[in-house]
Amino acid sequence: MKKILLYLIPFFLLISCASSRFESEFSPVYVTNTSKYAILPTTSMNGTVDSLQKMTANFGKDNSFDFDVYVISDSSQLSMTILNEFGTTMASLFYDGLSLDFDSVIFPKQLKAEYIVADFQFCLYNVDDLKPALEKIGVNLEVTSEPAGDEIAEVRTLSKKGKVISKITKTALSIKYENFLRGYSYILSEVGQ
Repeated sequence: MKKILLYLIPFFLLISCASSRFESEFSPVYVTNTSKYAILPTTSMNGTVDSLQKMTANFGKDNSFDFDVYVISDSSQLSMTILNEFGTTMASLFYDGLSLDFDSVIFPKQLKAEYIVADFQFCLYNVDDLKPALEKIGVNLEVTSEPAGDEIAEVRTLSKKGKVISKITKTALSIKYENFLRGYSYILSEVGQ
């Protein structure tokens, strides 16, 4: 019996190590300096997106850029292709819940793709899946509505201990994401709208 236990202990240790590696396959996203968010599976996507978007981004005091981004997202994948004005691919991202591939000639190598996926999830993933995942790390997600021209916008606000981290304002044709903690913002709007 002791011999069998001696053989089984390393086996169980090996399995538990493999399980740990699987659970932490993706790097955590620091929503705040201390709150680590684990990206959700693609099954939490709310609806589908399959369109060319114009992205206008601002970071720091005087840094801004415009790109076209082709986005495909549904319950099985998130795919983004960033194009320059000549239609050349500048970056691509693919996430299916099991793997995450990111290739870019414009973003710094230290930028983790998980941060791009997390921002997208905060904007478009199912609130019923996002809320508990964020509450687990001490971040609140509040969803409200506000007038936006001729329509009503959905507003998602992430906060911790009453301090607003980011605000997402969504209409039928655009998303405005403002991250107050990290000092960047962007607007995604469907091309041709």
